Amino acid sequence: MTDLIHASAGTLRGVPAGGAVTAFLGIPYARAERFAALAPQHVPGARQERVVLDEGDERLLGALARDGRAGYPELAHATGWSPATAKRRLDHLRDCGVLFFDVDIDPLLLGFEMVAILWLTVEPAALRHTAQAVAAHPEIAFAAATTGPTNLLMFVACRDTEALYDYLEGGIGSLPGVRHVESAPVIRDSKRAGTTKAAT
Repeated sequence: MTDLIHASAGTLRGVPAGGAVTAFLGIPYARAERFAALAPQHVPGARQERVVLDEGDERLLGALARDGRAGYPELAHATGWSPATAKRRLDHLRDCGVLFFDVDIDPLLLGFEMVAILWLTVEPAALRHTAQAVAAHPEIAFAAATTGPTNLLMFVACRDTEALYDYLEGGIGSLPGVRHVESAPVIRDSKRAGTTKAAT
């Protein structure tokens, strides 16, 4: 991070910094009840436990970064473990909240042409309640309590600018404890979650 800042020192004027404290995973682009049957057995962060990764774990995570659908035989080949060991270690990492699986969908493909980042300033006593409330909104793909100038970060996907306005007015404006909202529409993606596969 500091290397990037130093490389941009000629033009960079300021870098507001903060850290994610707690993530409240939203359900993007659809209603929550449609996903009830798909609720994961492993809940991200359910067990907050420090885990030391060894070389085998690094190879395991590298294989999953290349192909998140890799099966136990493929993971065993990548790590040098048996399939049973690969499964046991994968389950442990998921139980500890170190690893979880998610699906990253381009909202444009589903007709959501307005994607925006929201920064909320929420009264501290209302932060957890507000974060849990917005995480249940179908418009929210991700929400996290943060440190820094604001304390709640959200990614929102709407059909168009009018739908975004309606959400800001009704979805956010109706929440008690919200003092301030900043919004920034995403005009272009330079990189999404995950790593880029090598060209073939």
